[in-house]
Amino acid sequence: MQPPSDVSAPGLGAVHRFHASELPHVEALCARLFGPTRVRPLDARAPLHVDAEQCHIGQLWLVDIRYSTAMEIEPQPGKDEYVIQTTLAGHCEALTDGQSQHYPHGSTLVASPTLRTRLLLDEDCERFCVVLRRRAIEHAFREHFGFEPPAPIAFAPRLASDDGLNGNGGNGLAERWQALVGYLRAEMRTRRAGAANPTIDASIEHMVVSTLLFDQFSGDGATLPRRFQPTLPAYVRRAIQYLRRNLDRPITMRELADHCGVSERSLQVGFRRSKNATPMEYLRLLRLQGARDSLLRSPQQPGAVTAIALRHGFAHLSMFSREYRREFGELPSDTLRRAQCREG
Repeated sequence: MQPPSDVSAPGLGAVHRFHASELPHVEALCARLFGPTRVRPLDARAPLHVDAEQCHIGQLWLVDIRYSTAMEIEPQPGKDEYVIQTTLAGHCEALTDGQSQHYPHGSTLVASPTLRTRLLLDEDCERFCVVLRRRAIEHAFREHFGFEPPAPIAFAPRLASDDGLNGNGGNGLAERWQALVGYLRAEMRTRRAGAANPTIDASIEHMVVSTLLFDQFSGDGATLPRRFQPTLPAYVRRAIQYLRRNLDRPITMRELADHCGVSERSLQVGFRRSKNATPMEYLRLLRLQGARDSLLRSPQQPGAVTAIALRHGFAHLSMFSREYRREFGELPSDTLRRAQCREG
């Protein structure tokens, strides 16, 4: 799916420029940049122009975007992207679970894919966004905290503020994030000028994701959901490793308990306390997430969905499709098609 007037500088880490002026093209552009999204001008008679720049740094997508008219923006089911947006000009209002928050110049909003957040943007509102996929956040969580993340990870919408919201007032979190946004914008400018240094991409990505995770959950994990233990019991960790290695075949509780050297009851209790799920429920989630990751990377060809379902332990395609849709809000074929549209 190629939005109109796409002018791209060549090379890894280059800045890609986009422009769109018709609503279907604007919606296609937003889907490409941020995942499934519905957009609507608040004044249907006003001229509509959207200008955007995008830069790829590691697993981060940096996006600078401006709409010429007031807009309503609403993520759609099946979205897999976290969007951290800082208001550069104008004003943004976010509606999440019936609660409204205002984001004036310099404030930052984190939109999680599992929290339906509708945005109302003023005319000429400009936003600088950092877009990350779900699997990048989950991988970083494991690296930082040493155990499996809660499913799903959902961030407080207001990342940091000096006005006292969420207990963050005056502790420097907002100032630190604003400095980080300034650095990312400067890095984007250097790449616009053709002076990118891709060797530092991993370091930049690590800095951004680490800041996001530790500001949300705190360095010692004290604010993590109480049902998740700071460290997994050794037998639960061993069970998860075994499940990950055997996603493609049937596994029984007896087999898993024998492998871990504990009773079935102990295994059930350990998973319930640390993962808020039974071992078999957790296996199902691992299989579904593994299938989703494969669909997002697979070329669109006949039989792709069936092959991926079988590879992740789903012998019945109809059951796989039903469970996949219940978990992610879209059919496996929709994920495969959307991934190809974004690649195109």
